[in-house]
Amino acid sequence: MNLKSRESCRICNSKNLVTILNLGDQYFAGYSPKSNDVVPFKEKIPLELVRCDKSVNPNACGLVQLRHTTPPNLMYDRYFYRSGINQTMTKNLNEIVKQAISKVKLESNELVIDIGCNDGTLLQNYKELPIRSVGFDPAKNMLQFSKQSGATIITEFFSSDEFIKHFGNEKAKIITSIAMFYDLENPNTFVEDISKILHPDGIWILELSYLPLMLSQNAFDTIVHEHLEYYHLNVLEFLLSKFDLKVVDVQLNDINGGSFRVFVQHKNKLISLDSLKHIVELREKENNLHLDTNHPFDSFITRVNNEKDKLVTFIQNEVSIGKIIHCYGASTKGNTLLQFYNLDNKLIQFIADRNPDKWGRRTIGTDIPIISEEESHSLNPDYYLILPWHFIDEFHKREQNYIKMAVN
Repeated sequence: MNLKSRESCRICNSKNLVTILNLGDQYFAGYSPKSNDVVPFKEKIPLELVRCDKSVNPNACGLVQLRHTTPPNLMYDRYFYRSGINQTMTKNLNEIVKQAISKVKLESNELVIDIGCNDGTLLQNYKELPIRSVGFDPAKNMLQFSKQSGATIITEFFSSDEFIKHFGNEKAKIITSIAMFYDLENPNTFVEDISKILHPDGIWILELSYLPLMLSQNAFDTIVHEHLEYYHLNVLEFLLSKFDLKVVDVQLNDINGGSFRVFVQHKNKLISLDSLKHIVELREKENNLHLDTNHPFDSFITRVNNEKDKLVTFIQNEVSIGKIIHCYGASTKGNTLLQFYNLDNKLIQFIADRNPDKWGRRTIGTDIPIISEEESHSLNPDYYLILPWHFIDEFHKREQNYIKMAVN
């Protein structure tokens, strides 16, 4: 495996990178093999989080990022997560499109782009409009779903060159990149490419995990090999300013365990007073968190280890007296938790998941079989460990009948 170890920051190239958390060497969490699969990468990959240190270099940007880069072709040639399976995510993507349309004047035949379009759930919202919608996603197994949106799907990584190859000198009125901007080895190149193809009156909406919420919620499972960067507003504004772009609004939400939705336009665009208030308030909150020091991260590590000890002890004790434990939701983040906690098939019998593509597979590194929710229910486990815990409210609603039956 051609694993790359960073000696400098991905945004500002500062060489002052300080380790703040190490989850150890783990198998790639985004892959769950079938029994007869030839695993494309058998070795473990480090999960080491580092901070670009502004205390040593005042010109540094402060980005929190992974030390190592996993080759993208190993991660994205085949991808199992589907947005449309989850009602919470579908609703969120629908809302993003509504906001985007409200912020620009869309003319007939104009271009809108979704980068990392996955199964096309977001693009479905444009289907009835007299415009041209385009999706970029290198995961070729998603094409069977995304093409149903009616959009032009390009199964390549996004770049301005790839866009120009298809659309020449045209510009995109709306660009969305949801839960993917933190996956970039070269964020400078990506933002520069956005600036080249964004219409003068266009808007780019990105939504991604928000570092302060990750810390406050002890969400160490956000740290996976795909997520190379862990952003807060200050760092993002630094990056955008390099390419004459700026934040024109920002909103926090609970998606994926805590995200921020950022609205970006060319630097000459005006910002409303309400939007400016949102931006200034978030800047001030970040300043009070001292994210340029190790303090918030040291506290985070202590809490994470305490939670690990409590949960592992509980599971071991329950299994020792004959209790049956299943997991619910075979998520990428869940694989990080299972490996970090050393929860394997000796403690967890099965993982229930509603995605048929995952049935018959096993978690990599912990070797837990993945089965359907119905099959799991029929086995009557005593406990479910919810892996995608940020969707707990949806799971409660979906499983109301099963919960009532199990309690009775």
